[in-house]
Amino acid sequence: MTAHQKRTVPSTGVRAMPDQQPSPEPPEPRLAFAAELRELRRQTLRRPTEEALARRMGCARSTVSAILNGRRFPGWKHTAAFVEACGEEPSRWRERWLLAGRLIEESARGRSPLPLPSFPAGPESPGDALLSAHWYRDNREFYEAAAARACRARSEIRVTYTRRYPPTQYTTRASAAYFRTILDWAGEESDDERSVRRIIGIPERDGRPDRDMLAWARQHHEDSGHILTYEAGVLRWTAAADGLNMALIDDSVVFLAFSGGPRQRLNGLSVEDPTFMSYFAAYFDQLWAALPSLADYLADVDGGSPPAPG
Repeated sequence: MTAHQKRTVPSTGVRAMPDQQPSPEPPEPRLAFAAELRELRRQTLRRPTEEALARRMGCARSTVSAILNGRRFPGWKHTAAFVEACGEEPSRWRERWLLAGRLIEESARGRSPLPLPSFPAGPESPGDALLSAHWYRDNREFYEAAAARACRARSEIRVTYTRRYPPTQYTTRASAAYFRTILDWAGEESDDERSVRRIIGIPERDGRPDRDMLAWARQHHEDSGHILTYEAGVLRWTAAADGLNMALIDDSVVFLAFSGGPRQRLNGLSVEDPTFMSYFAAYFDQLWAALPSLADYLADVDGGSPPAPG
C-alpha cells in the first residue's frame, strides 16, 4: 500500500477513545457502607436533604452524593456528622466505620482476609432475613437509647414493665429520664395522632399484689390518668422472676430489655426491622386485649369504684 492509498475501515458508529477508561466499580465494602448510610437516612423521620447534610458535614453537596452512592468513603468527621444529622449516636457507628475502612484497604491490595460485615440489605429469599442489632451493655446505655428513640416517635409507643420491683426502687438518672420521656411524649401537644399503651406486670403471691408495686401503680395512675393519649393495662404476674420487657416504637424498632439479679442490672438490644417488629407487636396486642385497665384493676383490688386520677 503506497502513501497515497487509504485503508478503508468499516464504521461502527462508535469513536474509539483509547485514553479514557471506564470508572472502576467501587469496592464492595464501600458500597455496603454507603448502603447502610442510605438506610439510616431513609429511617430518619425528617429525612434530611443532601444540602442539609452537606451543611452539617462541612462539605459540598456533590461530596454527600458521592458518599451516598459509594464513590467516596467518608472520613470519621463526616461520618459522625452524617449519623448525628440522622438522629443516631455517632459512637455506635465507630466500629462499623473502622471495619469498612479496613476492608476497603484490603480490597485495594487484592486481599480479603477479613469477613465482610453483615450490612443491612434486602432478604435474598422470602424465608431469609438479615438483621442488624444494637447491643447495650448496661442500664444507662439501654435507657438512654430507648429515650432518644422515643422522642422521635411518630405515632405509637407500646411498652411493658414486668419486674419484681417498682421503678422507684432502682431508679437511675437514665431510667428516670426514660419514664418521664414516655409520659412527656404522650402529653405533648401535637397535630399527630399519638398513642402510648403500657402493660404493667404486678407481682402477686397467693392472690395478693405486691405492696410496693401496688403503691407505685396507684401513683402512676395519678400521674398519667389525665393524659388522654396514654393507657395502662395490668398483667397479674405470678412468676418469681422478671419478665422480658420491651418497647415497640412506631412500626419499625423493637427494644428488648433483660434483667435479673441485682436490681440495677439491665441490658438489652434493639432491632430496626418492620418484620421483626411485627412479631412482637402481635404478641403485645394479644396480651393487651385480655388485660383490665389500670383503673379497673385498682378498683377491683380496692373493692370499690375506679380511683379518680389526680
